[in-house]
Amino acid sequence: MNPSPARTRPPRARSRSGGRALSTVLTALLTVALASVGLVGVASPSSAEDSTLTFVGRGWGHGRGMGQYGALGYAVDYGWNFRQIVDHFYAPTTLQGGTPNSTMRVELTALTGAPLIVTAPGLSVNGVPLGRGVVQIARNASTGAFYILTSDSCGGPFTQWGEMPSGVTLRSAEDPTNLDSFLRVCQSSITRGYRGAISMVSAGGTSYAINELPVEDYLRGVVPRESPASWGDLGGGRGLQALSAQAIAARSYALAGSARTSGAQTCDTTACQVYLGAYEWPYSGVRKPLEDYRSDRAIRETAGQVMRTAAGAIARTEFSSSTGGWTTGTSFTNVEDLGDATSLNPNRGWAKGLTVSAVSSALGVGQIASIAVTGRNGLGPDGGRVTEVTVRATDGRVTALSGATVRARLGLNSDWFSISGTTPGQASAVVKALYQDVLGRAPDAAGLAGWTNQLLVTGNPQVVTNGIVYSPERIATLIAAEYRGALHREPEAGGLQNWRLYLERGAGVSDLQVGVYSSQESLNVLGGGDTRTWVGGMYAAILGRPASDSEQSMWADVAFRSGRVTAVTGIAKSSEAGLRRLDAYYQTYLGRSLDPAGASVWLPYMSGAGDFQVPGLIGGSPEYWARAQVRYP
Repeated sequence: MNPSPARTRPPRARSRSGGRALSTVLTALLTVALASVGLVGVASPSSAEDSTLTFVGRGWGHGRGMGQYGALGYAVDYGWNFRQIVDHFYAPTTLQGGTPNSTMRVELTALTGAPLIVTAPGLSVNGVPLGRGVVQIARNASTGAFYILTSDSCGGPFTQWGEMPSGVTLRSAEDPTNLDSFLRVCQSSITRGYRGAISMVSAGGTSYAINELPVEDYLRGVVPRESPASWGDLGGGRGLQALSAQAIAARSYALAGSARTSGAQTCDTTACQVYLGAYEWPYSGVRKPLEDYRSDRAIRETAGQVMRTAAGAIARTEFSSSTGGWTTGTSFTNVEDLGDATSLNPNRGWAKGLTVSAVSSALGVGQIASIAVTGRNGLGPDGGRVTEVTVRATDGRVTALSGATVRARLGLNSDWFSISGTTPGQASAVVKALYQDVLGRAPDAAGLAGWTNQLLVTGNPQVVTNGIVYSPERIATLIAAEYRGALHREPEAGGLQNWRLYLERGAGVSDLQVGVYSSQESLNVLGGGDTRTWVGGMYAAILGRPASDSEQSMWADVAFRSGRVTAVTGIAKSSEAGLRRLDAYYQTYLGRSLDPAGASVWLPYMSGAGDFQVPGLIGGSPEYWARAQVRYP
């Protein structure tokens, strides 16, 4: 290209504060100019001794199958019905009806290995009336048989009624419309009412309490625990479709379950599906029904409907609170969950801060020197859910952990996360890279320790990168490079001091080039006093290529008519010169060529603020930080 002659004089030196204000704006553009990778170089440490790692993520739960808030979003925001919702989340299975209302056996996990105390009107044991209102069943650890004791109060006193060699089943004179007629389990501070029967069984030397009831009655306790019944009122009633989808998912999930050790098909916690019975009644409070007319309606309107595979088997339809925008897993097709973005979803985004020592302890990998996300599933923003995290300990050990493992050990909301923050090892790697790239040498011990500590204490990478970029040593290196290019010698003390002050007051690299290359000395050194030859020397030094005859003639004429400063300004501040310097920065700092996105961001910035601080901004980018960890592990 032909750089066009400049129409203005070189700019006056600018205040660095203005450049730093521009750097704040530019930070928002770095996501376009510089690709983000697993290791993020933005820290929030509280101290150099134990800095903080922040895990920022999307969604809540495992993300397999239906997202509950996604279902709500599709129902309320998109107007989908329950068939569309379950078809979307559970493909390639299909919705089919006609499933019998069979008996569901639910393991009441809080009662495992503990005595069972139940009260109800008309209590019977294995069909035999008790004649009293309260029964306690306890397992004989020696024989495995069950003692049966009765009382008129949950608190006793109890008298022995009999003994059963094996399982015991309790029933009441239940009226499905009367909560007072249900079996009521007495616990330390609360009683809990259950429909159906409760059995006490022995398996593997342990006693288990199992609630047995029709699956449609079981769902009346599950659906409002998994998806709030109030959703049914949202969107002018459209939210009921999300409850109906939840009913289908819960029904299918329970019926597809395999037998547990106790013989039950499912349990009552989040390990299966949350089920707390029909009501709860604190000893010092009022009874609270746990079923709701809105979820009851969703259950009735989908009665017997389940998701089935092509082979006809009922599918194990998992679900979680929020997918974060994409589902995952192998049982169902991974799909984008646009409904998850509903404004009604409080669980779409999250953040959790943990000290490095806490993370080291929880992961069990030794004291962490560096930690990085090194694998994702490729679905959604940031590359999707984490499939691998690589941790390097201070003793050199390297451990690879799955995203699910990291989530479980650290108590994260999901395995879709990014890690921000800085460990001592990561900070040290960045400082080593900056010294080499900016100053052309390895750091001395004091410099390495000082800047590493500064990075950990401030948590601001720009403070450190700017500190090195604006250092007297870097400025001297920059001036020396231009002296060698324009004058073929090292700078003298006076010149070094003058140009250092010029750069510190806000001048850029191109301003420095204008000053040095427009000198009489440069004309003599590069051109032997001949202006055309001098132009050719500048092209070689500044643009890295020979000047054509027409270019030499044009710029020689500009120098003759308007002065050498104008000619050098036109060349040094041309887009071609800017792109060449930018590409050199990319090669040095990022190990790759300048890309179009980077050029579109940096060139406009450089035209206004110059490029003196560009290395500092690149040095504070996620991509630079990630590369530093590879270069200095």
